[in-house]
Amino acid sequence: MRSVHLHDYAGRSAYNATIEVDGKPFVLVPGGDVRLGFDAESWTPTDEEVLSYLGSYTALDLFPEYADVEEDDRAEARARWTDSTVDEIRSHIAAITSRPRTAYLKAFLAAPHADEAGVSEAPLDHPVIAALARRWKPGCRALLDDFILPETDTGTHGRVRFAPDGTPTAAWLAAHTTYDTITDELAQAGRRLPTPDEWEHAYAFGARSLFPWGDRMPTRWLRDDSTLVIPGGVRVAETAPLLSGLHMAQNSYKWELTAVRGEVRGADGGGAECGGEPWFTKWLIQASAYRDPEQGDFVAQRPHTRGSLVRPVIPLA
Repeated sequence: MRSVHLHDYAGRSAYNATIEVDGKPFVLVPGGDVRLGFDAESWTPTDEEVLSYLGSYTALDLFPEYADVEEDDRAEARARWTDSTVDEIRSHIAAITSRPRTAYLKAFLAAPHADEAGVSEAPLDHPVIAALARRWKPGCRALLDDFILPETDTGTHGRVRFAPDGTPTAAWLAAHTTYDTITDELAQAGRRLPTPDEWEHAYAFGARSLFPWGDRMPTRWLRDDSTLVIPGGVRVAETAPLLSGLHMAQNSYKWELTAVRGEVRGADGGGAECGGEPWFTKWLIQASAYRDPEQGDFVAQRPHTRGSLVRPVIPLA
């Protein structure tokens, strides 16, 4: 046992136990009969959430000081508000969240962070790393040779971080891998991927609300301490672990793989972010019960899974 401590998150408290296995930390996630899913019919949006859903970029804007000097678009969105709008929002949420249910889960150990599949630390003198380092130019702090790759690429690429003077300080290799390779390697080490229910349980950790922190979407981001401000006085530190003690859904571009190949969790591959969606859509991918069957099918059909996130789990008897 490495540590046991009381952890506070968004107004709730729970004991977290961290156990060291083969030199690496794992967090104990209790099991039992757990409530999962979300009942969209029981949720009512705020006015700002409705306006954001209707296309307003001003509503829910976390960074108003950086917004373009444009006319407030909330009145335009309000003009599209009809008697059926709230029902439309509930139907939309129901389509991308799992249904309310009770599941029995055994306790398990989970890595506190998920790592990128196929990415491993590399020595600075590795040929791939050395070749990439020679491309450094003044002002460059990092080079990622696998930043944008075609789906058919099966090569091994480098990532290098530099000091201000161009000296390489850390490096990684990003290699082609597959879902089967990932699960086989985990099995050889006595580990596996979390099931979709285990992932959702660890993420929500008993919360019956839309998000792990509550029903409301954040309305402000405080730059000084990277804290999200939620209506009602709740504040959530972006870098803090969830109530379970795990760091989850931290990158909207990178989904986590689960034990079901066609189901991923925690992200949409950057679709909402890159697509310029209003904040309402961006926040929904962090709902506790978020799931996207189409996204899962897309990931399952990819020829490689480089960059997907992998969280090792150790089952307990």
